[in-house]
Amino acid sequence: VEAAIWFHDAIYDSRAKDNEARSAALAEKKLAGRTDTERLDRITAMIIATATHELPHFDDENAVRDAALFLDMDLAILGATPDAFDAYEQAVRREYGWVEEPMWRAGRSAVLKSFLARTHIFHTEEFRQRFEVQARQNMARSLKALGLS
Repeated sequence: VEAAIWFHDAIYDSRAKDNEARSAALAEKKLAGRTDTERLDRITAMIIATATHELPHFDDENAVRDAALFLDMDLAILGATPDAFDAYEQAVRREYGWVEEPMWRAGRSAVLKSFLARTHIFHTEEFRQRFEVQARQNMARSLKALGLS
């Protein structure tokens, strides 16, 4: 999990659509020979999973649990206090400052709606109990602010 955390946004360009794949490739390059192939495959699968936040398929239940926790940590900001979430939303908008406002509103709304449409935003019971309700409130508020709820 630690290696996935370190490498998951190692390569990030808001204009690119392959950040996760490129970050996973970097992890593979840097960690090759330092860990076994099975572990490296799990690390890269977890990194790639941040593109959709869907759990990768693993036969090992501990690896599934690790991936679930990793993905939930990546989304924890969604369930932060309203002030922290709003600051995050403003930072994301600055990151995508090159996107014209109408396209930004449509794209961001689509992302938020896709998370809200899920039965659960978080994979683990711990994160659901701690963050799910607030995450849904934050994203609904953000959608309303975008004017496309």
